Amino acid sequence: MSFFPAGFDPRADVVGALDLVQIDTPDGVFGFLCGVDGTFTATDGVTYVGSSLVSCSEIESAIQGTAPAGEIGLTFFQDPDAPDLVQEVRTLGVDYVRGRMITFLFQPLRSFDEFHAPALPPIPWARRTMTRLTFSASGPLERRITVGFETPFAGRNTAPNLFYTTEDHAKLVGAANPSLQFMPRDNYQEQKLFG
Repeated sequence: MSFFPAGFDPRADVVGALDLVQIDTPDGVFGFLCGVDGTFTATDGVTYVGSSLVSCSEIESAIQGTAPAGEIGLTFFQDPDAPDLVQEVRTLGVDYVRGRMITFLFQPLRSFDEFHAPALPPIPWARRTMTRLTFSASGPLERRITVGFETPFAGRNTAPNLFYTTEDHAKLVGAANPSLQFMPRDNYQEQKLFG
């Protein structure tokens, strides 16, 4: 089974690809092209808006118990006559994105014509959970809005502080195990079992 769709040869003489990002919000899914100016509409009808002002960090791998993390950000100059974008996003709050998915997709292109009329669907290759929203200012006008993300397995390198109880099992896997109600919770014995 190949990562690439049927009909796409990554070794062909003419081949291209776009890095696409989808951010899930309460207002819908928004698509972005990182570091590229323009728009791209995929076969599923989602429009990806690109800007050289949008940047994305490298996607880390899970190594030595560290959850992969990264960030996607927008750096811009605030127009003094326009509404304050940072204040508008700050009003939405971190709960607007926290716990929601950010999806990274690979858009294969077999020819230059597929920039305007793609024939192959984008391929999702990574999903992360958005965790934080930060703002920074540099000088009187330059601003940056950053969304941080981690894998859903963040914190797996620490002790979960859960016990073998019905309630903790439900927290861990989402479904209660009623047989755990018989699990001993201490090792105190009124009388010795053997001799």
